[in-house]
Amino acid sequence: MYNIPHFVKDPAQVARLRQALETGHSDLLSSVKIKLTSFCNLRCQMCHYWKTKQEEALTTDQWFDVLGQLAALGCRKIHFSGGEVFLRRDFLDIVEHGTALKLKINMTTNGTLLTEERLRRLIRARPNSISLSLDGPKASVHDSIRGIPGSFKRTTRTVRKLVELGKKSGHSPRVRINSVVQQSNYKQLPALVDVVSGLGAIELHPMPVDEKGPRKNRLSRWQIENYNEEVAPRVLEARRQAGYSTAPWMVYPFGRSEQEMERSRKGQYSLGIYQHKPCLSPWMHLFIGWDGETYLCCMTNRRMESLGNVGHQTVMEIFNGQPMQQVRRRFLALELETSCGRCDMVNFENRLLHDALQR
Repeated sequence: MYNIPHFVKDPAQVARLRQALETGHSDLLSSVKIKLTSFCNLRCQMCHYWKTKQEEALTTDQWFDVLGQLAALGCRKIHFSGGEVFLRRDFLDIVEHGTALKLKINMTTNGTLLTEERLRRLIRARPNSISLSLDGPKASVHDSIRGIPGSFKRTTRTVRKLVELGKKSGHSPRVRINSVVQQSNYKQLPALVDVVSGLGAIELHPMPVDEKGPRKNRLSRWQIENYNEEVAPRVLEARRQAGYSTAPWMVYPFGRSEQEMERSRKGQYSLGIYQHKPCLSPWMHLFIGWDGETYLCCMTNRRMESLGNVGHQTVMEIFNGQPMQQVRRRFLALELETSCGRCDMVNFENRLLHDALQR
C-alpha cells in the first residue's frame, strides 16, 4: 500500500475507503508490485526461484501497456522485483517508461549484475528507491546464504556506487537494504547495521524468512528468545547510531510477548493482527506476476487462484472483477488466505487504516 500515514489524515480518502468496503468496488488502487521474472542468478538457501528453467513472461510492449493503464487509473507506486530484475534485458526500458509516466518506481535487486553503464542509466531514469539484498556483514555469511561466491563484494560495490552516482547527479534514489533474517545470520544483525550505514544506505529492513512446513531456516523459540534478550538491544543501539528507524518491528521483528514469539516460531509473522480485523490490501494494492497472472500481493503469489491475467484483461477488470470482489467479501468475514498469517509487511499500515475507519 502507498503512503498510508498521509492517507489516513485525509477524511475524504478514509470516506472513500469506507464506501469501498461497503460496496466491494474500489477506485483506490495506489500501489502495484510487479514480479518481472522468476529467473535468478544466485542460489539462495531460502528461495527456489534460481531453479527456474523456463517461464512464459509478458513482452516489453505488454508491460508498457500495463504501466499506462496503471498511470491512467491514478496508481502512484510500482515496485519491480524478481527473481533478479536485471536478468531482463529490457528492465531499464521498463523503468524509464514508468518514470516517464510519472509513476514512483521502486525496485528490489541483488545488485550483482549492475555494470557501470547500467548504474549510470539507472540513476538517469530517476527511480524513487532501490532496495538491495544483503544478508550478512561479511562475505562468509552473505555468500553462504546466497549460494554464489563473490556476491557480497558485487552487491556492496553496487550500493556504494549507487550512493556515489546519486549524490553526483543531484537526484539520488533512496537506497535501502533488505536482510532476510534466519538461523544462520540473526546474531550478525548489529554488525550488519554498521556495515549498511557505512555503505551509505538510508535504511535496513529486517525480513524474517518466509518458510512453509517444517522449520529449516526460520528461528526456533530459543533462538527468538536469544535474539530478543541478547541481539535486539545491540541492534537498537546500532540503529540509533546509524540514524535508522527504531520502530518496534525494525528492532523486534519476531515480536516481544510470549504469544508473538510463539507465532513467529511457527512462521506466523503477522503476529495475529488479522484474527479480528482483515488486511485491507485488496482494496488498495495488486500483485502481477511475470506471466501476467494477478494476485492480492506477493505473499499470495501462486498460493491462491489467479484473479485474472493482464495479458488479456485490463487492470481495472481484474481489480474490480468478480474474483476480487469475492476475495474482499471473504476478507471482511475474516476468511483470509493461509499465507496472510505469514505476512509482516503491512501490519503497521493496516493498524493505521483500521484506527482511521473507527474514528
